[in-house]
Amino acid sequence: MDAKGLIKALKKEAEKYNERRMIVLSGNRERSYKIVKSFLKKMEGKVALVAYQLDQEIKNAEVYHLKDSSKLLGTTYDFLVLDLWHSLQPSDIGKLYGIVRGGGLIFLIVPPLDKWKNMLNKYHYKILTPPYTEDDVRRIFIPWFIKKLEEHDGIAIIEDGIIRKEGFFESKVEEEKSLEIPKRHIFEKEIYEYAITQDQVDFIKLMERLIEKPNPITAIVLRSHRGRGKSSAIGIALPALIESLLEFKKRIRVIVTAPELENVQEIFRFSEKILKEKGYEMRKRDREGLIFDISSDNFTIEYFAPADAVERYADVFVVDEAASIPPNLLLSFLERTNRIVYSSTVHGYEGAGRSFTIRFLQRLKKKRVKIFEFEMFQPVRYSINDPIEKWVFDALLLDAEAAEINVENVDDLVYEKLEIEDLLKDEERLREYFGILILAHYKNNPNDFAILCDAPNHIARAMSYNGKIVCSMQIAYEGNLRDEDCRSVYYGGKMILGNVIPQLMIRHYREMKYGKYRGMRVVRIAVHPDNFDKGIGSKALENILEEAKKEKLDYVGASFGATSKLIRFWLKNGFLPMHISTTRNDVSAEFSVTMMKPLSKEFEEELRTIRKRFMRRFMYWLFESLRDLNSKVALDILDSYEGEHTDLGLNSEEINRLLAYAFDVGLTYRTVKDCLFKMSYNFFLSDKKNVLSRGERMLLLAKNIQCKSWERTAEILDTDEERCKIMMRRIVERLIFEFYGDRDEVLEFQEEVQRIFAERKEEINS
Repeated sequence: MDAKGLIKALKKEAEKYNERRMIVLSGNRERSYKIVKSFLKKMEGKVALVAYQLDQEIKNAEVYHLKDSSKLLGTTYDFLVLDLWHSLQPSDIGKLYGIVRGGGLIFLIVPPLDKWKNMLNKYHYKILTPPYTEDDVRRIFIPWFIKKLEEHDGIAIIEDGIIRKEGFFESKVEEEKSLEIPKRHIFEKEIYEYAITQDQVDFIKLMERLIEKPNPITAIVLRSHRGRGKSSAIGIALPALIESLLEFKKRIRVIVTAPELENVQEIFRFSEKILKEKGYEMRKRDREGLIFDISSDNFTIEYFAPADAVERYADVFVVDEAASIPPNLLLSFLERTNRIVYSSTVHGYEGAGRSFTIRFLQRLKKKRVKIFEFEMFQPVRYSINDPIEKWVFDALLLDAEAAEINVENVDDLVYEKLEIEDLLKDEERLREYFGILILAHYKNNPNDFAILCDAPNHIARAMSYNGKIVCSMQIAYEGNLRDEDCRSVYYGGKMILGNVIPQLMIRHYREMKYGKYRGMRVVRIAVHPDNFDKGIGSKALENILEEAKKEKLDYVGASFGATSKLIRFWLKNGFLPMHISTTRNDVSAEFSVTMMKPLSKEFEEELRTIRKRFMRRFMYWLFESLRDLNSKVALDILDSYEGEHTDLGLNSEEINRLLAYAFDVGLTYRTVKDCLFKMSYNFFLSDKKNVLSRGERMLLLAKNIQCKSWERTAEILDTDEERCKIMMRRIVERLIFEFYGDRDEVLEFQEEVQRIFAERKEEINS
């Protein structure tokens, strides 16, 4: 059998089982394309060609660059030609494997396999960071990838026209079952007839639960592997839900949110199709072909990024790819609606589905919310026995699971310096390691695996208990930059991937020497969720610091989405904040904070200088750029500053004005706002912050620095506005006497006020 005959036979087998088959064409690139073109020339069906170098044409194929892989999510093809010759980015595989329907073929075009194992591709150059060179790149991921291609069923390998592996797979023919539409239903029968699987039918029925008036909130939680038709099922149900709700309300607003606009195109596509067929006259808006708004006179379905969606109200909220959005933000949506659908991919390319269950669903169940859970199993495009899906899950570790473990004694933990080469030889342990990362973090994708395999500055560390991994760490070496790299950051604003902290210091603190310091950045530290709050994370950091000291590094640092809990964890372990971003992440809606712990004497002095500068600019950012930063987070950062021996920076007139305000003798809050900001600013720079309680410091911060309203300030302090106003006067009085109590004019002012009030009291009594 020749190559063409094998491909025909595999196509026939794919059709028989309603599965996909994959043909790996390795060797000469021109020859591989010739084989594909020759086969497809006589085939009918929709073809997608995705490549890094778009220098080939296939008749009637839709052509996409690899960087646009996300645009194909939710689309369906009969054939996919995926050219990985110049670049292999694992997340692209995760996005594209599901777009081919059952009976279709996927062609991978790659270099000769033995040569490919040692080649550098475009993705390697993306993760190669100074001062490392090409020789330092570990070439581990592609050999792993090839190994999985060779191991799995349904995958043929043809090198330069010679068959190396046939790839036949005798699967099971799935029994076709007719869909059972519920006998009793509120949505029209025609809506149910759009469904392809019984799972979709049952989910559409569940969506009828959102019609009745929630008390107070109804949430549907939908989970599935990729390719189960969850987004299309939502898109089918929404028009029927809107029509049902219009019986009670004149206008309905639906907000759809997800990390990327591409994620929700199936929802819009099906909703638009059904609404058109129902005869609605609609307005549609899109960006470069991606729909973000469809509306009529009495309803609208519109997309907002998560950080924007949380600021808006809607009758119905739909959150797609929820596993890729932080739990705090997911819960915040409950304040904006009383009907919500959370849809999450389990083991998807873009997030961690099990993390969604552990980190979010448990918290949702503690809220006053009526929850309906639903999981889809049946793929819509191919059979559930499809071998290509099994290959992807295995090769990209999408189904990695953490071991079951209960740590009883932290002193028995063992710190392990994992070598990635050894880890790949022990797949059970590899999956334990990655399973914990998936469980503990809301955002993971296969690129993290490839980076750990090949990036020369990334290493893996773990804490184990009785031989099982209970804490996984991914660490990056940073710094020791070349002079030209430091200059390109300083003068050209160049982004050097993989050197997060050095370039941050150069860019914001304007010293090229900061690129020369050597350190470790903790990219991820994840503890098994069953073993939280046992001190395991702190024990892990203790070992990382010890290792870094032995290597004579200057610092250990970390950069992460700022929450009070996380900041306190790092503070507890001796790390200090030295920068925070002034814009929110579009997906997480959090500001990124960077914290460091100095290890060398020289860098300890540098960090002291950096933090002194940071604290001053941080407070100016707080009244505009960071006005919406969580006040607890802001106070944690301010309280971390050891402070300086200084006063409040007030002159005699300003002291006098503040005393007049404090004793309520003619001046109001608004008239002394300038003095209050100056006083609060210098107070937080001082070494006397402990003269006020945390609640009092919070009041100074929220009202005087962040300039929040009295109403919002009272909410933050969990009290009433009048109480806040009284507290503010008492705080001002106390601070003036703490810092300037030995001044004659202060004592004189107090005595005079007390004398006048005493005289008034006598007059009233008489």
